[in-house]
Amino acid sequence: FQHHQQLLAANPAAARTATGTGTIRQLGAIPTGSYLYAALHVLAVSGTTPSVTVRIESDDNAGMTTPTTRHTFTAATAIGAQWAAPVAGPITDTYWRIGWTISGTTPSFRFATSLAIAL
Repeated sequence: FQHHQQLLAANPAAARTATGTGTIRQLGAIPTGSYLYAALHVLAVSGTTPSVTVRIESDDNAGMTTPTTRHTFTAATAIGAQWAAPVAGPITDTYWRIGWTISGTTPSFRFATSLAIAL
């Protein structure tokens, strides 16, 4: 059992207050019989009715010109953690990132997302 793992939100100390995307990483493809695993850790929340929805995206190119959403976590409104249901391969895309949508009045979130491919 081998795996590749990456922390996709590399700076969980940074407060995120608006919708955005993270750094693009070349993590690799997911062959048949292998799985994508992901976790979301919300470390801090503030604002009035704050909500963040985080998604895992992949693409076949470094520019992420046509990203495909591979998993969307349940909207988070408080400190906590979520595990994604394993996503089965094959997925031929090799570039990965997270994206997030933030809503609420003066919302602020600190979060980290990890991604692993089990080979």
